[in-house]
Amino acid sequence: MGEREKPESLADYVRRVRIAKNLSQGDIERQSARRGTKIAGTYVSRIESGIATNPSPRKLLALANGLGVPREEIFATVQGRAPTDPSTQEQILLRLFRELPSERQEDLLGILRSLHQLRSVQPGQSKNHRGSDRAA
Repeated sequence: MGEREKPESLADYVRRVRIAKNLSQGDIERQSARRGTKIAGTYVSRIESGIATNPSPRKLLALANGLGVPREEIFATVQGRAPTDPSTQEQILLRLFRELPSERQEDLLGILRSLHQLRSVQPGQSKNHRGSDRAA
């Protein structure tokens, strides 16, 4: 997002995601209820129309569940940040990592180290000649 671009409003974000996922407001209500915190389809409509401009954190969590998006995206949007902002993506990554069992965390760290090593190989340099650039 450019420096002069206006951040996406919560109303626009919800409408865009809902339409992209081909969900009705009733679908969002049903999905949120299945995932533990219900938000009424009529309240989703009020958010999209700009009538409900200050939903509670509980409603925002229910909305994220109903839309099937990470809660950090909803909160970032409310705060005027783009959901793709690096700090938002880092928050999502950290939350997901913390929710993993410790053995899966170790697996993920191994994968990340491998990806980092592949990225750090310079063009024309053999993977076997990287020397001591391995992650500890």
